[in-house]
Amino acid sequence: MNRKLGFCSAILVGITTMLFAISMLIGNLSLAYFVCMILSWGYILLTCAFYTETINDRKSVALGGVAFGCIYGVFINVVYFTQLTTVANKTAPENAIQLLSYQSLGSLFFNYDLFGYGMMALSTFLVGISIITKSKNDKWLKSLLMIHGVFLISCIGMPILNVFNNSENSTSAGTIALLIWCIYFIPIAIFSAIHFRKEI
Repeated sequence: MNRKLGFCSAILVGITTMLFAISMLIGNLSLAYFVCMILSWGYILLTCAFYTETINDRKSVALGGVAFGCIYGVFINVVYFTQLTTVANKTAPENAIQLLSYQSLGSLFFNYDLFGYGMMALSTFLVGISIITKSKNDKWLKSLLMIHGVFLISCIGMPILNVFNNSENSTSAGTIALLIWCIYFIPIAIFSAIHFRKEI
């Protein structure tokens, strides 16, 4: 069951990441928000699957990956559920909407979103450390997960340094950055699916 969960959650992560990229290309933000919520659920389940197969000496590191993955999930779901409800339906005062809107660069929820993805990056780094490589596929997976941890620096640093304030081209640059992230993350889902598929 653990390995089947790992395989299915990896497929879910891969599909939702591809759908997120498509939604960004066609400019459907509601779809992007909804898909990212499901992506976070799949990712948390994936980290749990990796935890179950970790050797005792690395279980604390893998559990840390699960914990930071859950933090990522909480922040992302709060941000995107708010976009799909309160912000979309405008059921709050205008000044509150500006605070809650992900589309307002540098807003509270925009920064929460980046923080959430920073926690995901830390999670992938810890999960990567915990993986015991048994094949070339596993080595690629381990490397991709650990390198993804570098995103923690930018996701935490940019909001603190107020990089997005008064930046006219942030929207287009942000879309390009997200598409690059999708291109990077899809192979992680593929290698994860292969990892668990061979063990089923």
